[in-house]
Amino acid sequence: MKKSIYLSILLFVGLGISSCQEHGQEITGTDLTNTLEVSDPELYEQKLEQLSLYMGEVFKDREALRELFELAEADEHKEDIDYSLKQLFETNENPMTRQRSAIVNSFYRNAANHRTSGEDLDPQELIDFINANNISMLAPYMVGYFNLDSIQELTVSWWTKEMEEEGLAGNPDWEGETPGYRLRLGEDGNFIRFRAAGANYFTSGKVLVGDDYAVENPTVVFGNFDDEFLPPGDGGIGGGGSNDPNVEPRLPHELGVNCSNERSGDIVRWYMPHFRLTGNTRSWPHPNRITIWINASTNQSTVPFINEKKITRGEVGNTWLSGFIPNDGLIATSWEQINYNQNIVMAFKKPSNRVKETVVVFGAKQTSAGVYETTSSATVRLEKSMHKTFLNQAWLRCGELNGNYRVSVGNGLEDGIAIYSYSVSDNGAKCEFTLAPKVIRF
Repeated sequence: MKKSIYLSILLFVGLGISSCQEHGQEITGTDLTNTLEVSDPELYEQKLEQLSLYMGEVFKDREALRELFELAEADEHKEDIDYSLKQLFETNENPMTRQRSAIVNSFYRNAANHRTSGEDLDPQELIDFINANNISMLAPYMVGYFNLDSIQELTVSWWTKEMEEEGLAGNPDWEGETPGYRLRLGEDGNFIRFRAAGANYFTSGKVLVGDDYAVENPTVVFGNFDDEFLPPGDGGIGGGGSNDPNVEPRLPHELGVNCSNERSGDIVRWYMPHFRLTGNTRSWPHPNRITIWINASTNQSTVPFINEKKITRGEVGNTWLSGFIPNDGLIATSWEQINYNQNIVMAFKKPSNRVKETVVVFGAKQTSAGVYETTSSATVRLEKSMHKTFLNQAWLRCGELNGNYRVSVGNGLEDGIAIYSYSVSDNGAKCEFTLAPKVIRF
């Protein structure tokens, strides 16, 4: 394993571009076409460092930089840029405009500039490295924090699994940082020199990049991020509607409904109308990924209701997330009387962890006195790699119908509904949400 990269980081104030002969960092020239991340992590990081600097040159082109901003629109999370560089080169197409990619065009033009300088650069070697190692781009704070036309400097950074493993080994709640270069986009000349026979030179000093830095300085990070090929969507079940579109679900107290007087035709649904993360669950530069399982005696499943749903780093805070749970927060379409309880398990994505949870759900029956008692129980065992559990709890049907959702549990109320709060790290970050049943009465 490489020496800790952070021992060699040079912090600069007013970082600029200098000549490679005076201040260059020597990196020996090596074939880029091998898959290096597993076979040679140290060499892989060297090549990723080279690529990051080269892409800094690519983004000197204002149209390429403009396309980088446009890539934020490529998925439903418009607050950050999260796009496969491999896919971009395979299609050579801006997915938003359906025009030829300005980033790819600038990539090849920049290669010509290096050849004019007498350097030994084959752009196909860089592309082969991108393809072999599934390289993507992450820019958690670019959109909404900076004006495209006013950006004069760009920090290019790179991430490897080794960095994260090393950081988490020392501190399980490590917030993350990556090495990078702060580049002046208006400067003439190249940021990197390619020499196959001798050495390659980087023409700048390094900086350390994290959330605080990236909020103040436009930053894009390159690497093989494990979230790249997640399928779209949240994996949740559909909500459906009532048989009468004119009948809206209402909170039990609004209808005077409780566990002892509900009618046989009432439909009880369960909602999570508010959801937020007050801090990040994974180290920089990754987005947060939340998984939720919901189980009842008549709905036992190991399949997540919400599967690795993304919350960008910029979305973290005290603001409730709009639409995180689809269908107005609907999490159970029908909470039948025969279900004594509902169980919720929540976890977040984190390397070197594994969810191994046991959930117990109960059936219910009503006694002659009108009280619901438990009947048979069922056990559901949940497992998921690279995730850490922060919640495994049951809610009782009668308790919720009788108004528990209106009683503060120490975290206040939101729209008259109790806020639940669970710690997700020792740094004070919490996951918070509300829960409430609603009744459809015809």
